[in-house]
Amino acid sequence: MASYKLDTAIQSSTLYLDSSNCVSRSPFKYSLSTPITCPTAVRMLVSVIGLTIPNVINNITENNNKLSFQILTSSGTSVLIYTLTFPVGIYSAWQFRDYINGQTVAPANAVQCVYDEKSFKFSFVSTFRFQVFNNDLRPTTCGALIGAGITNTNEYDYPILYSSSPAYTVYMPSTVNFIPTPYIFLKVNSFILSNINSSGVINNTLLRIPVNANYGEVINYRPAEVNKYLVNRNSLNEIELGLFDADNNALAIGSGVELQAILKFEYINIPVAPQYDLGTIQHYFKENPIKPTADNDEEGLGDV
Repeated sequence: MASYKLDTAIQSSTLYLDSSNCVSRSPFKYSLSTPITCPTAVRMLVSVIGLTIPNVINNITENNNKLSFQILTSSGTSVLIYTLTFPVGIYSAWQFRDYINGQTVAPANAVQCVYDEKSFKFSFVSTFRFQVFNNDLRPTTCGALIGAGITNTNEYDYPILYSSSPAYTVYMPSTVNFIPTPYIFLKVNSFILSNINSSGVINNTLLRIPVNANYGEVINYRPAEVNKYLVNRNSLNEIELGLFDADNNALAIGSGVELQAILKFEYINIPVAPQYDLGTIQHYFKENPIKPTADNDEEGLGDV
């Protein structure tokens, strides 16, 4: 966070955004009849001082709702690969298990799911030799949900082969994880920010909100330390906010979920740009340019 001195006499502005008043919802776009402005010689600072949103985030979405199994012969040859696609929604580990076990039509009923409530792990059982499978045509996108292992290169480790005891059983190496996302990222498209994510990509993330409320409760977030950012514009007549999960996917919430956010705008004089090259040779020659010397015409070669 940069430290800025509020050195103007301009009163700060507080913008209360309620999604019930937005002009579009994907992303949330607000049209301001009274724009936020500042004089040309002044810069605006923006910060988020509060945000509320209900915790009704789907933990199974179109990005993680596929589970594929490969049926094998005794020699390990593939007989059949099929994919279960889960309807988008909010699931517990028991509901996820029951959806798999509720399949009655072949081949989807070839594998059954067991949930161990002591170890918090899934296992899959079948009368056929099989494995949890993943490729581009038959993907398994729910690795975090079912507890798939992760390689040293940070990829889910497939296939996961059966064990022959007590039946043909695939034991998942890790615990289940039905948390939809540990954080919500609030992004703004109305001005440019230079914040960087863990992949080194610059994006317009304005705030990272921890999901610290139970399902059905309200996430009420007020940052302990308010970050202030310079706005690269002198006038804002619209604000566009987007909500994203930890995988940079649009947050999976219902169309009627309401968002409230409080933005604060403060004003400073244009900062004097620091001399980042101070102490370098380039800075020395910039401050002490070499003056050209005039030729001495009196010292010619003489008359011919």
